[in-house]
Formats: sequence, structure tokens, C-alpha cells
Amino acid sequence: MAARTLTFLVTMAAFALSALPIFADEARPFRDVDLFSGHSLRQSSKDRKVAAGVNLHIAPVPLVAAKALDQVADKVSAQYPDAKNLIAVLKNVNASRVHDLAVAQNVDQTKAQINGDLKSAGVTPTPDQQKAIDNISPGNIQSVADIAQVAATPSNAVAFGLEPWFEYNFGTYDLTAYLPLAAFYSSENSSLELGNLNFDFRAGSRTGYTAALGWTGGVSLYLPTGTQKANVLALSNALVLPKYLHEYLSIQPYGIIGGQLSIFTLMLRAEFTHMQAVRDNPLYSAVGYGNWGVSTVVRAVILDVVGELDGLVNLYNAPAMQDIFATAGLRFHAGPVRLGVAARLPITSNPSSIYAQSFGTAFGNVSKVNLLLQGFMTF
Repeated sequence: MAARTLTFLVTMAAFALSALPIFADEARPFRDVDLFSGHSLRQSSKDRKVAAGVNLHIAPVPLVAAKALDQVADKVSAQYPDAKNLIAVLKNVNASRVHDLAVAQNVDQTKAQINGDLKSAGVTPTPDQQKAIDNISPGNIQSVADIAQVAATPSNAVAFGLEPWFEYNFGTYDLTAYLPLAAFYSSENSSLELGNLNFDFRAGSRTGYTAALGWTGGVSLYLPTGTQKANVLALSNALVLPKYLHEYLSIQPYGIIGGQLSIFTLMLRAEFTHMQAVRDNPLYSAVGYGNWGVSTVVRAVILDVVGELDGLVNLYNAPAMQDIFATAGLRFHAGPVRLGVAARLPITSNPSSIYAQSFGTAFGNVSKVNLLLQGFMTF
């Protein structure tokens, strides 16, 4: 699916560039340089005073259903009364490796694997969880294997991120408000959840015309308004982590520099995210990571061709934030209307247990592909 999506986008981009006459826009520089993933250069209030729209991203998410885990725990409870306490442990360990060791009837190595993974993750089990580990024996090792098999075999769910937003350009600075919503569909249930309301403030300037330079500095603030289930959406897209982890109040300062030559725009971005836990006692009370971005926008009459490369850097308590993502997309514009579609792929990825530790959500992986849709109007 990912390969077909990228092939389609590349083909469409090539068609747009070859079949349409390409010319430099008559507007001021850095008009319509919006990105699909990261912050972009601020535009002149003479080009955009007011804007409003909706961002949507859709992703298949491998997720182990809580119902399936409860069912297998109930089934083996006679042989292994500590089964449900083991479920809480397995979200922070390599469940696949635990399953293999348990199938081999290797009791000591199974315990050692679990304890070693917990130590590596910086997780201290509760007394009941430690009891569940210590009580693994030849008589219940098959029950452990059954639980671990379910924990290591995620099924498919679909996650939707729906984000209406509104922007007002005051002339010297911009203010944008976002209301993220998280929707899920799986064989177990479907739900619509509230994410973290967030605000973005930015200022900047530009100089030049056909050949131009520009800069933007800003800060985003994410309020902890989300519901607990919204955390799962973080598994589908690590680049929007502060929007859906409900435990944290987050602040995200950033800076962007860019250049434009005729129809070509290049932007370089650096940002820092600090997340401070304010409710529900997550694993880490404070999380910090960096994000670098390189992006380009090529204007082809009524089409914008957008390419983005984003990298994450773990600074403190963010073990999963070390991946690189590539995004490619097209955006159509006519009058005030902007409609875009893109695909995002992780170039690198971590084991599922690392994401579970970072995101506080058990038994999931970052999605292999995100489909991004963008629709907005500018005035």
C-alpha cells in the first residue's frame, strides 16, 4: 500500500510539472508554503488575513485488543491466578521473546527476560506485578506463553486524527487555534475522543521578491484537555505526540529560515518540545525531545508539490523519539480554496515496547504509513 501511494504521488507530481506551464507567482514571497507535517514560514497579512480548515490523517494501527487479553487471562486463571497482573507487565517488555522462551518451557530465562526488559525500560513493577513474574513455574509456563502470544500478535485498527483550526494574521504576528479529535475503529470498539487543545503564536519577516529570504519564530502550547483513549493516536504519528497524550501540558518553541527562488521554496526548521505531566501519573514526569525538518514547496500553477523530511532526537525521557519520517504530497489551490493529499512513511522505527514506554499506551506500533488530507480556505 505504501509503495503504491508513493508511486501515485510521484506520478502526479511529474505530470503536474511536465503538463502545466510553470511560472513564478505574482504574489509576495512565501505565499501558500503550508506543510503537511511541521510549522512553516509565516505569510504576509496582505496575502492571508484569515484562514480556517481541517487536517485529517488516517493510519492503520497494529493494536492488541484489551478484550482478547482479558479473555485469555480468564481462560488460564485456574492454572495462573496472576494472569491479569502479567498483562500489565508485558506492555513494557518484548512479548514475542517472552512467548518463545515460555513455549520452550524455559522458566528461568522467561523470568530473566521480563525482569531484564523492565530494568532496561526504567520500569519498576508493582508488588502484584512482581509476584506475577516470580510465580511463573513449570506448572503455569504454558499459560504465560498463551498470554504472551496474544500480546505479541496485534490486530488491525484504524486511527483517524481530525483537526479543525482557525488562524488570524494580525500583521506582525499570527495566532492559530487547533482542536484535535481522535477517532478509532477496530473489531473491539469504535470511539471519538478529544485531544489536547493547542495554540500557536508566531512572528517573522521576509525580504526580496522573486529571490527572497524569510524567517519565522514561534511557540506552540498544548493544554491537557484530551481523553485517555486519545493516547492511542500518538502511536500512528509520533510527529503529533503533544496533541494526543492527555497527561501532559506541552510547550514547543521553534524557528524556521527559508529561501525562495521563483517557484521553488526551501525551509529549514528546528524545534524543542518539553512535555510536563500534570495528571494520571505517566511513566515520565517530564519528556523532552528535538525535531529538525527540511521541506520544499514547488508551485506549478494550481498545484503545489510538497516534500518534507522530519527527524526526532531524544533529549530526556523520550526513548522512541529518534526516528526519521518522509512526507510527499500535492496541494490544489483555486481562489481561496486549498485541498491537499500526502503520504507519510517512517524511514526508521523502534521496537513496539519502546513506543509503549514513551507513549504510555500498551501493545502498539507506529503505523507504517499515514494518509494525510488537508482542506482550508484563506482570505
